[in-house]
Amino acid sequence: MGFRKLYKELVKKIMKLAITPSNEDLVLVLFDTDSKKVLKIKSDKRGYNKNADDTRPVHRPFGITWNKDNIFIANRKNLLVYDSNLNFSDNIENILDENTHQITFYKNNIISTMTRKDCIKFVNLKNYSSAFFHPEKGWLDRAKTLDHFEEKFHINSVVAKDGFVYIMLHNRGENYSEILVLNLQTKDIEKRIQTTATCAHGIYLDGDTLGTLNTREENLILGSNIIRCSAWKDKFLRGMAGEKQIAVANFLPQQRRYRGHGGSYISIVENNNVKKHCYVDNIGAVNDMRRIDGKDFCHHNEYKFPYTGDFINDIN
Repeated sequence: MGFRKLYKELVKKIMKLAITPSNEDLVLVLFDTDSKKVLKIKSDKRGYNKNADDTRPVHRPFGITWNKDNIFIANRKNLLVYDSNLNFSDNIENILDENTHQITFYKNNIISTMTRKDCIKFVNLKNYSSAFFHPEKGWLDRAKTLDHFEEKFHINSVVAKDGFVYIMLHNRGENYSEILVLNLQTKDIEKRIQTTATCAHGIYLDGDTLGTLNTREENLILGSNIIRCSAWKDKFLRGMAGEKQIAVANFLPQQRRYRGHGGSYISIVENNNVKKHCYVDNIGAVNDMRRIDGKDFCHHNEYKFPYTGDFINDIN
């Protein structure tokens, strides 16, 4: 193997991740799976939810995405904005859902999972106009029309790619999880894919290969392959990122009020086998995770991660 090819192969095996943690003292964690260096960004009270209900904390960073200049983090109803130096920039209040999970940036829109209202929301960042899509009710202009709906589908993951939006219906363990494929040109559901997962999290898209985390069974489903990837028994799988090498987050499935304690494992899967487990301490449970140094088939963002600095422990 030539030097250039060898170098490319080695670079592929280094994966840097952006993680949104359950530890309420933090808003973002950057982790290098090769060097094990960690960069922890402390939470900023300016981003807290002032009108949050009593069922969840006022600060719970979850979905993360970015454009050319800014990093966007869903914090329940609020959309937090951080600049390319990882400094707090803005808090766009009450624009998301009480229980927002994943978000993604696509064509100047933030597409968010409105998990409590069983729909996805499109927010245009130029004028903050919005539209809602519900799996049964179709397109809606106002979220108020969704207030009476039960959290039937528990929509938790979303990927936008090539004019299509892929929407994960977790289905709360009542049925197998499903993926809806929404055609943005026709505005209709193109197809409905039933997975073999229960309580699924995350969507992996690589050509015809579709993947997700079968959270209840503690494994990664990748096409026809099933890879057990929890670090030890009885772990909760949530958070997936990568290309040919895939990072999977797993942690103790304890009650929500305790999920901010302890740490999480990041399991690295390659060629349908777990290559290693990395432990990241004092971040609590992983809420969401993105790759920031290369292709991420769970994100498909056209922009590079804005921050290009070093990983130095605990800044801000």
